[in-house]
Amino acid sequence: MSHPEHTHQKKPKKKFHSRVTKYLYERDTIFATIWVFIFIVVLGLIPINTYVLNPIKLGLKDFDYTDLTYSNLGKGVLGKGKDDKFDNRIAIVNIGNADREVLSMIIEKTGELKPKVMALDALFYEAKDPVHDSLLSEAFRKNKNLVAASQLLLSGKEGDSISVAGDYIKTASNYAYANFFNDELASTRYFEPFLSDYKGKLFPSFSSSIIQQYDPAAYEKLKKKAGKKVIINYTRKTEQYQIINYEDLLTGSVDSSAIAGKIVLLGYINTDRNDINDKKFTPMNSRFAGKSIPDMNGIVVHANIISMVLDNNYIKKVPSWMNLLIAVVVCWLFMSFFIHYYLESHIWFHLVAKIAQVSAIVLFAYLGIFLFSEYRLKVDMKMSLIVIIMAVDVIYFYEAWAVWMHKKFNYQTVFKPHHH
Repeated sequence: MSHPEHTHQKKPKKKFHSRVTKYLYERDTIFATIWVFIFIVVLGLIPINTYVLNPIKLGLKDFDYTDLTYSNLGKGVLGKGKDDKFDNRIAIVNIGNADREVLSMIIEKTGELKPKVMALDALFYEAKDPVHDSLLSEAFRKNKNLVAASQLLLSGKEGDSISVAGDYIKTASNYAYANFFNDELASTRYFEPFLSDYKGKLFPSFSSSIIQQYDPAAYEKLKKKAGKKVIINYTRKTEQYQIINYEDLLTGSVDSSAIAGKIVLLGYINTDRNDINDKKFTPMNSRFAGKSIPDMNGIVVHANIISMVLDNNYIKKVPSWMNLLIAVVVCWLFMSFFIHYYLESHIWFHLVAKIAQVSAIVLFAYLGIFLFSEYRLKVDMKMSLIVIIMAVDVIYFYEAWAVWMHKKFNYQTVFKPHHH
């Protein structure tokens, strides 16, 4: 009895790309993809306190995957990071808890050493000792290259009504707001280089006013960002700036070369991690999730902003429409992949879907960190991750709708009743 040849030949394995592309152009795949975004919009309109319902989201509040890059600065998240150099253009004088008399002496001594610009990060809300106030007022008046800090208070529905506080000593040639407009418990990720009120009056930030005096060309570039929030590109920790204690300055222990021709920031510095006076949460916090202790003094935040602007080292942010387009393409590809397993290998569907979701989270997080670490390009992948997570559940809703449409209106669909 003859036997057909190759009876034991193995069936060719399906290639992976066929699992992705087989249903890619099916109307069901396209419509199911649209359904995902419809669900996202609808869920976004429901007035539910998701922080109460989602303890994971609450625990990771204020987390951004790019924090992994900052918190490991110098170590390299991807194994090839590099330390940014010491910034010799900026010196920080630690004013500690100096009173107004001592502050006037610090300003006078700093001015004698010929900095190109100096800036005092301290606020004065009310009168104190008349003699000390007079000395500080005179120090402000004499040093024309001094930028004095103030605080902007925003009011009105759009925050367009602005008042100024903290500038009781009014003799400085330059005042600029030093406060950041973010939640005290959130990381300081952005700064507003300029704010304007409803009358169109422009208020420069502390860092912007310093840059205007030190590098007019860099200031003109920064001025183009008026009215926008700018992401702060943190490149240096406190120890990567020259720190001078005011006692050494006043006793003549500081060489003039440490200050002459430089930007000198007068502000409070304390490296004790438990001293949180005038400290901010930043992405450089060693605990990038569940932060508990602020990690950087405000004056060092300003120093990082100045370094970024002078180096023209801004973070490039992918526009929102591009992030949305990426999410649509990702959702479309994964929907085709999921529908393939849903219809042809349903027994493996949930396992494959979970593996794909976890793998996508790891891959996109790694890709986002790589682009940010190497090119300072910030791509927001959160929407892409959301659509992948939602796609699996949406398939069930879409199947029910498609089968109903098929029975009622002979709608052509790849889904059939009780196909599994």
